[in-house]
Amino acid sequence: MKNLKKWVAKGLGSIAIWVIIFFLGISPAVAKSQKLSFGLETRLRFESQNDFNLKYYGSDPPKGDATDGFLLSRVRAGFDYRPNETLHLALWVQDARIWGSGFDDRDFYNGLVSMEHNPNEDRCELWETYLEIKNPFTLPLVVKAGRQCMFYGDKRVFGPGAWGNSGKWIWDVVKLTHPFQNGFVDVFYGRTMVHEPIQFSFNHRHFYESLGTYAHFTLPENFLGFCLEPFSMTKRDTHRRYVGEDGRKGDLNAIYAGMRMFVKNLRGFDLDATYIREFGDFSSDTIRAYGYHLLAAYNVASCPYQPRVSLEYSVGSGDHDPNDSRHEAFDGAFGARDKMYGRMNLFRWQNIRDAQINLELRPKKWMYCKAEFHQFWLDDDKDGWSLNRKYYRDKTGNSGNEVGKEFDFIGRVNFLKGHQIQVGYGHFWPDEFAKKQASSKQADWVFLQWQYKFSWGIF
Repeated sequence: MKNLKKWVAKGLGSIAIWVIIFFLGISPAVAKSQKLSFGLETRLRFESQNDFNLKYYGSDPPKGDATDGFLLSRVRAGFDYRPNETLHLALWVQDARIWGSGFDDRDFYNGLVSMEHNPNEDRCELWETYLEIKNPFTLPLVVKAGRQCMFYGDKRVFGPGAWGNSGKWIWDVVKLTHPFQNGFVDVFYGRTMVHEPIQFSFNHRHFYESLGTYAHFTLPENFLGFCLEPFSMTKRDTHRRYVGEDGRKGDLNAIYAGMRMFVKNLRGFDLDATYIREFGDFSSDTIRAYGYHLLAAYNVASCPYQPRVSLEYSVGSGDHDPNDSRHEAFDGAFGARDKMYGRMNLFRWQNIRDAQINLELRPKKWMYCKAEFHQFWLDDDKDGWSLNRKYYRDKTGNSGNEVGKEFDFIGRVNFLKGHQIQVGYGHFWPDEFAKKQASSKQADWVFLQWQYKFSWGIF
């Protein structure tokens, strides 16, 4: 009963905050201007995890609960103001909360800030808040400065992490874009926000710092419509929280360079390939790591359900020798993991080999479903499982490299205007490595999500 009262009070407080902000602060302004657009996004998701949690696998985790059910809420509200074709001012705020989790705030403390933080919560925090200027001084550029979510391509190298409740990658960044007929070139410098529930983000330090570029080029018709996306960027963290193989703590100074090449609907086929190298320093260790992803899909447009069958293979390098002062475990850059390496989020783009087959169906314009099956291996059997690389690792390699298999199903229905319902189920079968290092228990995951988006105004 005590927890129920706490849940109710917390929920009512969150609702009250956003009702006041949205209706009292926003509604009167709409009548005064036709160049304002106001919006509201709400999302509620219930998740149930059986024999695993966010950090551990099995029925006896060191932290959190083995069987966990929790409710996630996220509200985003704000406005976009476009006085002319040149200027765009955006100001959006976010309130993200969690109820019923087996983890509390101190379980996520990383030593970077003075208070504990939880990546599932951001209370009354700035979200996308920026100024965008097109063609300044008649230059063929777009300047976008402020807080924003950056994502490119299939979101594998740069992704917002939108499935996570507060959004994993939120940037304070200045970005210059040069658009042209067959693509664009972006150059940016920024730092990522540290998520902390009860402290406003302007009052504490940032996390990663990055300088980089991302470009898109559509090749001429005689190249069959292929597109190229070269990219490079840095990833720097000076909080001295990285431990080298000699035991000394230091900073992260990583450099990435890579390319994505893809084509869509080439006689019904979609082809996609990404390759990325990582260099630099991980404390006193030298970084030498890589990752790549391959996809081939066929779209059967003539069938009523528009089936799409695809095969994927993903590799993120692992560390072969724990005593050679070389850091060979790829860390995934700034990419998303939400839809990439199994929907149960047991893996990320590090020390992984993931063979995947998918079937997607669209029975109606408002309905979508996807079934996928994964076979997971460690890229190197002497490195750890990316769910918790330090905890689940056999430096001798005697536990093998077969981690497990996963089946996922996701269904999505759009109804009325702006409403969407999603449901999902996942099941994981552990193989040799998981059984020896974690647990022989099979794991299950279920979720139900409702999302609503609303906008109001005339540009």
